[in-house]
Amino acid sequence: MNENELCSQKSDSFNMPAAKWDCLFSVLELFPIPLEVFSPDGLSMFVNKEFLNFFRISDAEQIVGKFNILNDTYINRKLELSDYLQRVFSGEILYFYDLRVPSEEMDRRYKGRKSSLSENDMYQDITCFPLWNEDKSISCIVALFMTKHVYQSRLDVMKAKEYIDEHWHDDFDSDNIASEVGLSSDHLIRLFRKFIGMTPYSYYQEIKIEKIKEALQNKTLSIREAFTSCGTDYSGNFAEIFKRRLGMTPTQYRKNLADVSEQNSKYNTEFHKQALYSDRQGLISESNNRLFQIAELFPIPIQIFKRNGDIVFINESVLKAWNVLDSSLILGKYNLIKDSLVNEQFGLSEHIRRIFRGEIVLIQDIRIPLEKFWEWYNIRSTAYDTEIIYTDILNFPVWGEDKRIAYIVSIFLTSRLYQGRTDITKAKEYLENHWREEFDTANLAQAVCLSPSQLARLFKKHTGTTLYNYYQDIKINRLKEALRDKNLSIAEAFISCGFTYSSNCARFFKEKVGMTPSQYRKIIGK
Repeated sequence: MNENELCSQKSDSFNMPAAKWDCLFSVLELFPIPLEVFSPDGLSMFVNKEFLNFFRISDAEQIVGKFNILNDTYINRKLELSDYLQRVFSGEILYFYDLRVPSEEMDRRYKGRKSSLSENDMYQDITCFPLWNEDKSISCIVALFMTKHVYQSRLDVMKAKEYIDEHWHDDFDSDNIASEVGLSSDHLIRLFRKFIGMTPYSYYQEIKIEKIKEALQNKTLSIREAFTSCGTDYSGNFAEIFKRRLGMTPTQYRKNLADVSEQNSKYNTEFHKQALYSDRQGLISESNNRLFQIAELFPIPIQIFKRNGDIVFINESVLKAWNVLDSSLILGKYNLIKDSLVNEQFGLSEHIRRIFRGEIVLIQDIRIPLEKFWEWYNIRSTAYDTEIIYTDILNFPVWGEDKRIAYIVSIFLTSRLYQGRTDITKAKEYLENHWREEFDTANLAQAVCLSPSQLARLFKKHTGTTLYNYYQDIKINRLKEALRDKNLSIAEAFISCGFTYSSNCARFFKEKVGMTPSQYRKIIGK
């Protein structure tokens, strides 16, 4: 594992009273992702139901009180994580990227578990952080398991998916999509079917149908105009596709919308009355109190929203991550549903609608608009030097006793963090976001608002490496990721990263990694 696969920051002191274990575990059961808690000496203290379900382990007693991560030979020696675990258990927050799920080892240990073939190529991002006692000693270590990568070729599939998302209004063109990703059309179709469960064209149809459904809600448009606004002809095949997928014609769908709207109107009136009454009374159940208390202990940013979108809680880590001094600048003054920056400029309106419908939504690699925050709140703490943050945001509902959404919890898991001088961090960010392109000093310098010579000098001074070496290291790490994908030949892995495979490229890889691409693939396959 190298520095690009692990992100670290030093945790400040967060108090975890020893008497609150039941409180902690009850809140952690709300998390919709696998989660494990370790004692300061490495012994497993708790796993949630999602952990057992994901790893297909029948009983928590097979792990809790029996598994010690610091003494585990497989993890410390085979996976070579001993040094990193020592850092975690010394109080650092560490983010491990693309760790392969050791399904064979788990099959050996937990013989009763039901494994699947697909597990052999699952990769996880793991966030580890400490909770603290009042005497500033470590109370426990929490590990969150985010399974985002199943084969590295999923990255190419996600890029194709994003291209279709952006070009849904156009006619479908498989060659353009394949060219954008850098794969053959046939190979992309195979991968897309594997990871998305359908062909690119079926996915395109689904998006098109959803857009037509949205357009049909606009009563000022005729049905024909609704189809035209979505880039298709009502007399064409999409009217038939619409009927086949929804089981009704566009005319019937519009009529059904009117009937549902009338039925919901009475319900919504009563719902808002109850919500307003609850808000006025300030009613917070004991379980919600526990939620806020535990969230405050977390040394990673957490926000909590009411079901109407108003923010009701942020922990101290949000303020520190965003360089904002006072929570009163945010609480009671921000509504996620009404935020035009997030919904429109960031294009997250559909994600937010899904979140407040009660879905679990992971939004990946979002750039936190720190500059906007500092502008809005008219204050920035100089105690912290964070300039740019990219984060994965896990959003999930917490349900009330009335079986309605009580709160929405948003947990921010840092994927990239840039600290220090603004111009240097922006240069790093630019290279990370444009790694597929040819290296261009002039474009980079223009993005950072410095001359090429001045940028080169400052970058070397503050990072100890040149711009081009930094760019090469990014390319090599992306190439190592691609080489993990068993569906790609070595030549295809190089092409997916913007290389034309040749003896020079293989030599370049060996100079950087210390082995040939074939040797690297053999080692990671063990």
